[in-house]
Amino acid sequence: MSHMGPRGATYALAALFALALACDLLWMPIQVSDSLGEILEARQSPSVATSFIDSFGSEAYLRPLRIAQIKALFDLAEGRHYWAVYRGFHALLIVAAILLFTRALRVRTAMDFAAAAVALVVLIGLHTFRGTVQEAFPINHFLEIVVLCLVVLNLAQSRGGIWVDVGAALSFAVGALTLESGLLVWVVAVAAWAVGWRGISARGLSIMTVLLIGYGYLRFVHLATGVPSLTERGSGYLLEVLSPDELQRRFGSQPLWFYAYNVLASAGSVLFAEPRSGVFETVSAWLNDRLLRRELLLVATSVVTTGIIAWTAVLHIARRQPLGDTARFIVVFAVVLAANATLSFAYTKDEIMSVAGVFYALAAFGAIRDLATSTGLRIATAAAGVLLVGAVATGWSVRAAGVHYVLRSQAIKHQIDWVELLGRWHRENRWPTDAVEERLILRLHADAVHIKLPNTRIGRPDWPNRLWIE
Repeated sequence: MSHMGPRGATYALAALFALALACDLLWMPIQVSDSLGEILEARQSPSVATSFIDSFGSEAYLRPLRIAQIKALFDLAEGRHYWAVYRGFHALLIVAAILLFTRALRVRTAMDFAAAAVALVVLIGLHTFRGTVQEAFPINHFLEIVVLCLVVLNLAQSRGGIWVDVGAALSFAVGALTLESGLLVWVVAVAAWAVGWRGISARGLSIMTVLLIGYGYLRFVHLATGVPSLTERGSGYLLEVLSPDELQRRFGSQPLWFYAYNVLASAGSVLFAEPRSGVFETVSAWLNDRLLRRELLLVATSVVTTGIIAWTAVLHIARRQPLGDTARFIVVFAVVLAANATLSFAYTKDEIMSVAGVFYALAAFGAIRDLATSTGLRIATAAAGVLLVGAVATGWSVRAAGVHYVLRSQAIKHQIDWVELLGRWHRENRWPTDAVEERLILRLHADAVHIKLPNTRIGRPDWPNRLWIE
C-alpha cells in the first residue's frame, strides 16, 4: 500500500472483488427460466424501436427501456454470441457498480482504506446484493438501477457543471423507464443535494423533477397504467408465502395493511436481514427445529452493523457536529431506505431493495471509520471496538464468500435446466416448428452445455449448502 497509497490500494482491492464476481458471471449459462422467453420475444421484434413502443401497452408497469435493452443486446449478438453478450454485459455492470461504489467512498487515509475493505465485504455480503447477480432475466435490471444511482451519487460529489446536470437527468430518464426503482435516482440526487453534495446544481435537480412529473403524468394519466394487483404474484407474509388467491382472500378488502407490512418488512430486511422476501426465516427455522447457521450469521452481522450505524448517528446528533461525509452517508441512506421500502409496497423481494443495500454499505463505511478513529476512549473501550469491528468484518467476509459458492451452484442448476429442456419440450409438444426459432434455442443450448463447470453438488461436503444456500 505504501507504493500506491490508500486510494490506489482501495481501488486494487475493489478491482479484485469485481473481477472475481465478473468471472463467476462469465461461467454462468443464460437461465432457462424467465430469460429464454424474453430472448424468443426479442427475436420476434423487428427493431429496438418497436420493442420500446410496444411495451407501453402494459397494464401495471411502464418499462419500455427494459424490453428495448434486451432487444438491443439480442441484435448485438448477431445470431451467434448470445451468452457472451448477455453475460458480458452483466459482468461489465458488476464491475462498474463496485468501482463506482469505491469512488464514492473518497478514501484518503490508511484508516479509510481499512473501513473501505469492510464496506466492500458488506456490499457483496448483503443478501440484497445477491439479487444483482442472480436475477433470472437476460439483463439484470436491478443491477442497472444500482449503477445509475451510484453514477448520480458520484456526480453529486463532483465539482459540477452543465454536463454533470445532463448526466444526472439522463441517468434518471434511463432508470425510470427501465424499472420503477429507477425513481430512486431522483431520490439519491435530492438527498445528496440536501446534505451538501451539490455537484448536481439546482438547475439539474429542477430538470430531473420535471422529468419525474412527466413520468407520473405519462404513467398514471396519459397511459392510465396502474400498479401491481394482489393477484399478480405470491408474496411472503410473516412465516409463509401466500399465493395470489390467498392474498386476495386475506387482504382483498383491506390491502393497505398488506402494503404497510411490505414497506416495514422491506426496510427491516436491509437493517436486520429479517424478514427475507417478507418471511421471517429465522423464526420459521427455529419453530421447525432446523439448523440456524445461515440465519444466525445473517441476522447477527446485520444487527451489529446496524447498531454501529445507529450509534454513530446518535453521537453526531448529540454532539451537533457539522455534516461530514459520515453523516452525509447515513442521512442519504436513511432517505433512500425509506423511499426504496415505499416502492416495495405491492410486494416485497430482496433484490428490489438492492439500492438501499448499497447505501447501507456506504453508511457502514462511515460509521466503522468513525468508530476506528474515535479519540478520547479508554484503552479497554478502544480494544473492545477493535475486536467488534474485526468480528463484524469476519462475519461479512463469510457472507461475501458465499456469493461465489452460490453463483457456482446456480451455474450448475442452469446447465442442468438446459440439458433437460430439449427432452421436456418435445414430450410436452412445446418444441417450436419455426426453423429460425429452433436454431436459436439450439444455439443457446449449445452455449450452456459446453461451459465446463465445477460441480458443487457431487463429492463435496454439505456444510457450504447449509451455510450459504437458501
